[in-house]
Amino acid sequence: MKLDELRSALDALAMGPRHQWADVRQIAGTLAPLVWDELKAHGLWDELPEHDQAAVYWALADGHNLAAAHAPNPPRLARLISEVAYFAEECERPSSERRWPEAQPDRAREAVDAVEFEGQYGTLSPRWMVETLRRMETARKPAGWERDQRQAERPSLSVALFAASEAMKRHQAPPEPASYDDRSSENSTGVVRRLNRLPQEWRIEVLRRVAQGGSPAHLASEAATTINVLHSAFGVSLAWNARRRP
Repeated sequence: MKLDELRSALDALAMGPRHQWADVRQIAGTLAPLVWDELKAHGLWDELPEHDQAAVYWALADGHNLAAAHAPNPPRLARLISEVAYFAEECERPSSERRWPEAQPDRAREAVDAVEFEGQYGTLSPRWMVETLRRMETARKPAGWERDQRQAERPSLSVALFAASEAMKRHQAPPEPASYDDRSSENSTGVVRRLNRLPQEWRIEVLRRVAQGGSPAHLASEAATTINVLHSAFGVSLAWNARRRP
């Protein structure tokens, strides 16, 4: 029954402009709790890989934040809708009925790839971790005639990780900045520190979102904030403040 309720909620959101933001955010706040309850009711929650559990937790925090937001956040809402539709579809397997078209068709493959990415990332030296995440940030505009030659077009995460691994095999160091005012490596050092503090399953989920085109700096910070939201809003204690509730 909760899946039917979720389907109705997604259909209501699809009406878009007919709704005021106050109505949209109220509906958004219900989506992830519905699919979370349904995963548990179907006995699937404990069977999910921990990185998929992290994705559901992230959806809970997204819905909570949207429900409290005073202005629309279309990217976050689209991400939330896609995620809850994917896990709703998981609840209905092996049904052949396709009633969750909002789910990304390659979502399961992304999660498998992200596990591999996290394993590759973990084999890198600290300097190559920094360089890899630096390369995954959105390319900057050149300032005047100077251009940091390291700041080429952003590669895919798989390409960046492979390139770093191959360079390490050749005992090659990351390239030096081409301009005196480049602080991108310094910034990425802090990102690596924040990412490495996260539990492994959260690193996997962050890297899945980086592979989709997200900013490592933004996502590493958002993951930490999400864990705090889960604790304060849902009573779920994880990571560095992990204390299981009875």
